[in-house]
Amino acid sequence: MSANRAVSKRTEDLFRASEIGDLQLVSNLLQDPEVDINWQCTQSYGATPLIAAISHDHQDIVEILLKADAELEVLKTPDRNSPLHEAAFRGNPNIMQLVLKKILEKSGDDAIDLVNLQNQFGNTPLHNAARTGSPGCVSFLLQAGAKHFIKNANGSIPLHHACYSELPSLEVVQLLVEAGSDVNALDEQGCSPLIVAAKKNQSEAIDYLRKHGADATLKNSFGEDALHFAELRNNAGVIQLLE
Repeated sequence: MSANRAVSKRTEDLFRASEIGDLQLVSNLLQDPEVDINWQCTQSYGATPLIAAISHDHQDIVEILLKADAELEVLKTPDRNSPLHEAAFRGNPNIMQLVLKKILEKSGDDAIDLVNLQNQFGNTPLHNAARTGSPGCVSFLLQAGAKHFIKNANGSIPLHHACYSELPSLEVVQLLVEAGSDVNALDEQGCSPLIVAAKKNQSEAIDYLRKHGADATLKNSFGEDALHFAELRNNAGVIQLLE
């Protein structure tokens, strides 16, 4: 893997072609043995051509880069995101499936470690997929051995992220709980998934969590429970669920 060094124009062209989605140019450049498929572009936070293609949803380019054995392991980027982290963040199940398939083919017994890699913030790909609200990505990751109980640097498990998502998905919450996620897990601030869901006004998630054992009496480090946040939002339906 290479970064922060002089590279050929054709290597730079591969990155840009992967980024903009020029399939023909990518195909042509991959025929050149001097082209560095794993070059990290410092102007793009150390992304490789594969990460660039994933981040712009260029599925056809992702596929040919994977066939050319683009690097799948954790990268020396500032946030330490792997291609699988990026796929989970984008929330594209088709691209997620491609990357996971290659991990399982290439890495054998080490595949589970790659599936559960943690980035700079302690987030696994499952954290990212949960935050993105992508049921397809969450399902594929769980099937591939993603661990739902890993905590990030803030003590949050993926279920916390699902409840905090700006793109809430009840199906993601259900998938994680059915996989065994602790509905009363506490992060570093003492927040449970139920408290987080109340903060984000996720009424469906609150209803589901309550029906699956979430404790409404838990309070965070500031003495605030889920009902406190429901009352702040003046959400009568949620207040009724929590009383």
